[in-house]
This record gives sequence, C-alpha cells and structure tokens, in this order.
Amino acid sequence: MTKFRIWLSVQIAKHPKRVVLVLIILFNVLFITVSAAVISSLSLRGTEKMNFFYAAYYTVTMILDAGCIESVIKDIGTSGVALTLTCLAVIIIGMITFTGAVIGYLTNILNDFIENASAGNTRLYLSDHTVILNWNARAPEIVNDLLYSDNKETVVVLVKSGSDEIKKEIEERLYNTIEKENADVSKKAEKMDFFARRRYLKNNKLGNNVTFIVIEGNIFSKKQLKDIRIDLAKAVIILSNDPSDSALEDGRQSDEGNPQAVKALMQAADIVSAGNAEHNQNIIIEITDPWTYDIVQRIISVKELGEKCNIVMFQVEKFLGQLLAQISMTPEMTLVYGDLFSNKGAAFYTEPVQTDDEIGYIRDYLSTHKNAIPLALLTHNGESCFCFAANNQKDINKKYALNSLGYSVELNNMQCGCKRVIMIGHNSKVEEILNCYEAYISCQTNDKQISPLKVTIIDEANSIRRMDYCQRYSFVEEAVEIDIYHINKTFDTINRLLFNTFEETNILILSDDTELNENTDSSALMYLVYIQDFIKEMLRKNPELKKGVKTIVEITDPGHYDIVKGYDMADAVISNRFTGNIITQIGKKESIYDFYKGLLSYSSDKPGNQNKKPQLKKVSSFFKETPPPCTAYDLVRAVFEASVSSAEASEKQCPAMVLGYIKANGETIIFNGDLSEINVSLEAEDKIIVYTDFVCLS
Repeated sequence: MTKFRIWLSVQIAKHPKRVVLVLIILFNVLFITVSAAVISSLSLRGTEKMNFFYAAYYTVTMILDAGCIESVIKDIGTSGVALTLTCLAVIIIGMITFTGAVIGYLTNILNDFIENASAGNTRLYLSDHTVILNWNARAPEIVNDLLYSDNKETVVVLVKSGSDEIKKEIEERLYNTIEKENADVSKKAEKMDFFARRRYLKNNKLGNNVTFIVIEGNIFSKKQLKDIRIDLAKAVIILSNDPSDSALEDGRQSDEGNPQAVKALMQAADIVSAGNAEHNQNIIIEITDPWTYDIVQRIISVKELGEKCNIVMFQVEKFLGQLLAQISMTPEMTLVYGDLFSNKGAAFYTEPVQTDDEIGYIRDYLSTHKNAIPLALLTHNGESCFCFAANNQKDINKKYALNSLGYSVELNNMQCGCKRVIMIGHNSKVEEILNCYEAYISCQTNDKQISPLKVTIIDEANSIRRMDYCQRYSFVEEAVEIDIYHINKTFDTINRLLFNTFEETNILILSDDTELNENTDSSALMYLVYIQDFIKEMLRKNPELKKGVKTIVEITDPGHYDIVKGYDMADAVISNRFTGNIITQIGKKESIYDFYKGLLSYSSDKPGNQNKKPQLKKVSSFFKETPPPCTAYDLVRAVFEASVSSAEASEKQCPAMVLGYIKANGETIIFNGDLSEINVSLEAEDKIIVYTDFVCLS
C-alpha cells in the first residue's frame, strides 16, 4: 500500500489529467456494473428475461437518454418502487458522473489546447517561413513589406508578452497598406474603358498574401524555438529594444547593451547551425550599441566557422544615420530609396557570376538582357556576385536576341556644388549622421577652399552641450539652442542663413526616438508646424527663396505620414519603414547586405563600389544635349557606353547606370520590367537617377 501511495502521488504530480481520466473511467465502469447487476437481480415484471448484459446496455442508454427508461420499465404504474427508484438514481448519478464528467474533462482539454496554442506550447509544421524574435517599432514594417512579395508569406512572431496588442498592430498595418494601395490602383483605372479597367484592377490590386502567427513564450527556450521550426525557416530576425526603452533621464542612451538579443542569438544559432537544419538560413540581429556589436562578432567567429549559419549584424542607428545624411543632402532620394528598398516595384537582387571584369560583364549583359539593370560586382565570402535592379529574381536571367545599340548620348563632366543642411532636433542617430557628413567631405578629391558641405545645428541646450558639435566636427558652422516654447528666437538664425547663402539649403527635422510611445514624433511634428509657417511667411515676402529651401521630416510612425504630406513643402522620411525593408531584403539573401553597406556609406580609403550611389543629375547639366525620346533600354545602354567610352573613365571604373528619372513636377519613374517597353521623354529640368561613383562625377 505504501508503494502504491508513492506511485499514485508521483502520477498525480506529473500527469494530473491522466489520473483524473482513469478515475472517471474506473468509477463509471464500476457504477454501470453495479447498476446493471442491481437491475437484473430485481427481476420484476417486465424484466424477468433481462440478463446482466441487457441490464448493462439499458443502464448506459438511460444515462445518455433518460427517455430510454421505458426499455426497462414498460409500465411505470405497475412496476415496483424499488426498480423505479433504482432507475431514477442510475439516471441522475450517471448524468453527473458519466455525461457531466466526460463533458467537463473534454471541455478542459479543449481549453488547455487553445491556451497552449496561444502560448506557443504546440509544435508548428511550417517551412520556408520568417521568424521574428522580440518586437519593436520597426517590426510592423518588416511584416508589411512582405505584402509585396510575389509568393505567399508566413511570419511567426515569438514575444515575451503583449501578443494581443501585436496582432492588432499587424492587422491594422496590413489593412491600411492594402486599402491605400488599392485606392491608388482604382484611381489610376478610373479613365480606362470597362474591360481594360477590370483587367488592370485584376492584375494590380494588392491582396493579403501574409499569414502571421503571434505567440507568447520564452524567446530563449530551445524547445519553443524548435516548436516554431526555426530550423526550417528561411530567415530568423532578432530585434533589439526600442531606444525609448534604454533612454536615461538626461536623454542619453544606456550603455548596458542588449543582452537579451545576444542570448536569443546564441540559442537560435545553436539550432540553425546544427546538422539537421534544412536551409542555409540568415540570422539577422539588430545592433544598437558597441557592446552588443563586439560580443556578436565573437559569436560569429565561433558559430560560422565551417557551419551552416549566416549571422548578419544590422547596425540600425548607423544605417539610418547614413540614410538620413544622404537624404538631407538630396531630398528626392526619399522617393528613390522608398521604391528600391521595398519589395514593391524594382528592388535590388544578387546573382552569382564568374568574372572579375565589371565593365565587360555589364556590356555583355546589356547586349542580351533587357529586364534588369546590372549595377555592381561584389565579393561575398570569397565568391563573386553581381547586384541588379530588377522587378524580381527571375527577370535577371531572361535572355533575348537584341539589336546592336543605335542610340547614343554625350555626357558632361559634373561638378558637385556646395550644400548646406540645417539640422533641427536630435535622436539616437545624430552622431552617425554627422559621421556620414564627415566621410562625404573626406571623399572629395578636388582641392577646394570651401567645404562641399556646411551644417548648422539647432537643438536643445543639453543636447548641444552633450555632443559638443562645433569642436568635434569642423563642418558644423554653429550650434544654436532651441526652446520649443520660445522657438521664434531661432528664426533669426534660419532667416540669416537663407538670405545670406547661395548654396542649396535643406532643413532636416529629426524625430526623437527616445520619447515614450505616446509622444512618438511629437517634437518633430511641432518643429514642422513652426518652421513651415515661418518659411511660408518668408516666401510671401521673398518669392525667389523658393528655389533652394526643402524640408525633410523624419517620422517613425507611418500613421503620421499623411500629417506631414499636408505640408506641401515638406518630405517625410519614415525611418522605421526603411529599416524594415532593408531587413526583409537581407533575409532573402545575405550578399545583398554588402551592397547596402556600400550604398549608404562613404569611404576615402575604399574606393570603387564603396562610393557608388544613386545620384540625381539635372538633364540639362548631365547631358551635353537633351536626349531625344527613346526607350529605357536604349537610355541605359547609351549612358553606360558614354560613361566608359574614354580610357580615363575606364581606368577609374566609373560606369554610370540609369535607374530612372524624376520629372520637374515631382513624378518619379523607376525602371523595372521590360525596359524596351518603357518610353522615355526627358526635358531639360527633369532629373536623371544615375548609379555611379559620386567621386568620379565631382
């Protein structure tokens, strides 16, 4: 008996549901047996021939359906009291112990199943999906960009808490995107005839091809990571905390690093790099501080050595800082990068190649291909690959028998003029923005008395003291203190700069990403209101100033985009959207990360692809004569041949590839699809989008 008690206590502790089920079964078997024996033993009139097995059968039917009592008691008025009471007792007790207990047990199992599924305690049978560990403000944009994928996409999100809020956030983000895109498609189809409109809507309307699953659980649990099948995922994305989560009281960022992301990386890498991993997955981890960068580098050196594990460190603040720096110098790049970084329309793709002759490869490729634009030769992990701008991966390898080039253009030697940036506000990326400005200036090879870039900082007093802009960066001419409640004091500085300068001047308003969620973008939007009203008043008095003043506003919440667009002189940069889009692209192919690093950074020490950028050049300045109407294919080939025609240009390795153009009215056309079907008619005031080494054209 002692051994039985020990065994029973262990079973109750380990398998309580199993013990309850066994007790329910045993009790009901015993109850039905006893009931059947009593009923058959009474042998009253109407039951004389009812043996034990008949009695057992009728006992069960009475429990399941009380009306079946008539099978035992033919005439309740002539039956004995004992039989009647026995049958009624069987029915009442059986309904409780058999029907009620079984239903309660099954209900409990179903509730547990639902709870376990919601908590991520059930194993998913998925493959080729995207896994996101942790959640931050950039995560919705990663999911949103997958809407534009050519294939159906599945995303599994594993978070510590807040799954209901995350589900609502994703649903709202996807809904808003689909509604906006389809409204634009419907507007374009309004003037078409009935059949053309129906065909256009069918081919271009955006549908929801994203299935997302949000699970609450432990992102460090090997079991839960295996249950969501990260070993079969095509990409694993580990997100860092938002800057507001680690902001100190004085506005500075904490230096504690992100140990949670590192721990998740170690666990995920241990599974994905194992011998049973089906895919050569990319693990993308966001890096926001030096400590995390250093320790992840150490993990990479251990994990990637001879194993199937590609860990990519995505330095969020560095990439966004470089992006904002470029856009502040050339605001129209917001539209260009907004298209090329996304799955929507043209995007960047890589393809393995067997060559080290970049110019020769481009020339040969353009002679037989017209659905993609070759951009740059890359080397990744000791292997060569080429980066293309194309509508999809398949378009890169479509070959055609094309005629020889019969169209030509002549290019001018371009000079980069001096630019001025007025930067208002601050965020966690300010230092990276200024470092990018410094690198841009260092890449200018021609000797100039005047710096190619001048910067004025307008910011809060404590931020100016903390950064010490003027001493750390020689190109910062002055740093002016701002008080959002007395902002008119800073207008004298802007007024002076706009009146006394001949440079192209852009105003960059930064969103403070260390603000609490309820205050997201609030400071940037308030600065925008003040600055735009001031500029409007200036333009009313001095209309000639309009030629050089552009305002770029960084926002982190896409929901604020329409607010900014209500100010016709301002362009909005949704920084989180750019980040999400880049992470999505890296998840597809790791080699594209090398291309993005060169695209956004400047380096005087590493010439070549490091300084190749999309640039905007006015048609009247870029060409000696405005090109006559042609196709996009003819223009791409002609500009390339003109850029490498001289021996000097060829030695410098400076091919120029046309990606599209921007009309004088702001309409942006990015080439994608069959280039021979795209008609191009340029005017002198239009701007051509050229991918080339900016140093070669300076």
